[in-house]
Amino acid sequence: MAMKRLRIAAANLARAIVASAILAIAACTIVACTGGHQGAVRAAGVRVDLTGVDVDRHSGAHYLVLEDLAGHRSLQIEIDDAGAHAIMLALHGVKPVRPLSADLLRSVIRQTGNQIDRVEIADLRGEIYYARIDLDHGRYSIDSRPSDAIALALGAGAPIYVAARLMQTDEPPAAAANPPSALATADGVMVQELTADLAIAFGVGAHSGVVVADCAAAGARAGLKRGDIVTAVAGHAVTMPNDFARAAQAVTADPIALRILRDGRTVVIALPLERPAHAAN
Repeated sequence: MAMKRLRIAAANLARAIVASAILAIAACTIVACTGGHQGAVRAAGVRVDLTGVDVDRHSGAHYLVLEDLAGHRSLQIEIDDAGAHAIMLALHGVKPVRPLSADLLRSVIRQTGNQIDRVEIADLRGEIYYARIDLDHGRYSIDSRPSDAIALALGAGAPIYVAARLMQTDEPPAAAANPPSALATADGVMVQELTADLAIAFGVGAHSGVVVADCAAAGARAGLKRGDIVTAVAGHAVTMPNDFARAAQAVTADPIALRILRDGRTVVIALPLERPAHAAN
């Protein structure tokens, strides 16, 4: 009789353990589904382009320039020197000899079978911006510094978003109130200062030209690429972005001859003018 009672007690205990396990699995499933649902209904934010990494001439601080080109809105975020270096390399497609932190993290994510959906500058608290990295169709959401998230997104080709309430349409931030000359645009081509960090990455001398940060469709069709180093405009040497803008605006001949340094070779690209007809007169 005692043995029978023991067997019944053991069976009841086993059933209780199984029931507890089922409840635990169900609870995890509910949490996972809830997390995925929250990712699905989360505000989409504003899709932005990283148009450059600029420098405040007064403080020497680096900051990101994120732009909503369709809505004419922008956001500038100050970042540290290491983050600026990593983002500039990723922006121009330069592969460092040894992987940086963002490269390492991107490799870990890929090798473990995960994928980067998007990154978002999600919040501003106490003058500090906070970012989020979404993985695997919203299954995971990881807090991050903006510089780390954006460096990761650039290398993975993932989209960058900014929470709509953080976008600036009126007063620019203090860093952009007196814009430095580290970026300049002319005829659909945006160029960036060839800083010491970038010069080392490209294997050239600092300020031996300016780096193409972005270009319009006409420039791309002419063969211009991000990461090209423009050393002269219509025969005039350029060492800073403002030099490029002034030289390009002074040219009236269409197309403009750009001398480019690419992969250690010098090439000449004929860049079509992109300005109103009266501006060339």
